[in-house]
Amino acid sequence: MARPQGITDEEVLAAARVVFLSKGITATVEEVAERCHVGVATIFRRFPTKQALFSAAMTVGNEAEWGRFLEKRAASDGHADARAGLTDLAHTLLDAARKMLPMMMMMMSNPSIVDKDGRAKRAQWILKSLADYFTLEIEAGRVIDIDPRVAARVWLGSIRQLVMFETLGPPVDELSNEAFIDGLVDMFCPPLAKPRKK
Repeated sequence: MARPQGITDEEVLAAARVVFLSKGITATVEEVAERCHVGVATIFRRFPTKQALFSAAMTVGNEAEWGRFLEKRAASDGHADARAGLTDLAHTLLDAARKMLPMMMMMMSNPSIVDKDGRAKRAQWILKSLADYFTLEIEAGRVIDIDPRVAARVWLGSIRQLVMFETLGPPVDELSNEAFIDGLVDMFCPPLAKPRKK
């Protein structure tokens, strides 16, 4: 197969994600190469083993989304609405978690391939970034005064649990995602005499 001009590692990884998520760990490097319209050697030059390809494909960062979120908050020049910021944060993390959860589940089901050190560093980065965000919001007096590390874990765990409930099947109760996010925001930035949604 002829190699397309300028195929990037991210294009290879995007194709690998599709293949692995649809066929599981039994998918072959040949199937990934075929989806990319490249030869198998092109894949192996970039990722020396199937395990390396799988691990890289299943590790997707949301740094770009997080960066855009932080830039938007910084552009508000300190006059940001805390409720709107927390709601944006919830939706940013929710979108990322919906992409990540299927990949995380596939990686956990294949422990021989999992890069535990990489996963741990990724989790530390996410929690530190969230804690830094909550530190700024707490110092500005926009959210309740709580240990920002606790806030980061509660926030991340809540969003991941919401995605887990979505993934498992029918809703566990009548609480909509929007009502859940509103309630989560209320915990950190209590509303002033706001009527409770059902």
